Amino acid sequence: MIKQKGSAVFGLIILIVIVFGFGAWVINVVKLLNCDFESDYKCEFVHGVGLIVAPTSVVTVWFDSDES
Repeated sequence: MIKQKGSAVFGLIILIVIVFGFGAWVINVVKLLNCDFESDYKCEFVHGVGLIVAPTSVVTVWFDSDES
């Protein structure tokens, strides 16, 4: 039987991408909860989109919150 080393590396890369994506989604939820929910809803909109459309949370997680 032939050993397939490439499939193990591919599986590890997929696992890292999933863990990173889930971590970004969780941090995005925390940042959404830290928004002030007052006029100028930029923070709420950006993190809300990242919450609903999960793949975008990898990008939206880098936006700042309203907290000062």
